[in-house]
Amino acid sequence: MAKFLTLAFGLWLVAASAWADGGTAYLALKAAQKGADGSASLIAVTGERGAPQPQEWKVIFSDPAARGGIREIVTSGDVIVSQRTPLKGYTGVGSEPAIALTRVNLDSDGAFEIANKQAIARKIGFSWVDYTLRANAVGGAPMWILRLYDSMGIRVGVIQISAENGSLIMPLEASEPPPAESAEQFSDTSPGKEIEGVIGRVGGTVEGVANAVKDTTLRTVGTVQEFFTGERTIGPKDEDDQ
Repeated sequence: MAKFLTLAFGLWLVAASAWADGGTAYLALKAAQKGADGSASLIAVTGERGAPQPQEWKVIFSDPAARGGIREIVTSGDVIVSQRTPLKGYTGVGSEPAIALTRVNLDSDGAFEIANKQAIARKIGFSWVDYTLRANAVGGAPMWILRLYDSMGIRVGVIQISAENGSLIMPLEASEPPPAESAEQFSDTSPGKEIEGVIGRVGGTVEGVANAVKDTTLRTVGTVQEFFTGERTIGPKDEDDQ
């Protein structure tokens, strides 16, 4: 089964890489460093919807020369697509530990291979990966965090890998699916039930009105019969006579 999954994913990988490949994180870092000030410190590298590698990488620097103290550089391949110094959206990022590039020995493609093997072993299917490279808050060692998503955009797993030596910090863990709604929860409020209830109530009302009209008519005829003959054989008696 594992061999089949590996082969199937490999074929899918070739097809996907033809349209969605902005290179690896190493290439993004090499390009981004050209646009960063010498005093800037690398804080994070992120890439979304990697299949297996994302079309673009976002490289975040803590830069004292930038307004707001943050410089964001977006790359694709070895080209800088855009760069900006945002004032919003990165609150507290400047205080995050810097990534020591000399300690980064595992590129994003290597991180993907590790995650893919874990997914195959655990039979977790996925369609794309979101990447984050950052320093571990404890000790400052660089680490990869890969989040796996299915074709519906639902996260199916997350894994943490040392970018220093490729060891697993946290093995791939399957994300718990959202709890299914119970049938009882919708049994009395579903549209079909509501319509059925309305029809039932309307039907009962019409039937009740028809029966009441019928009883009144028969009672009147019976009263006339009893007046002339002294006997009542038609309809119910009046309530005063019962």
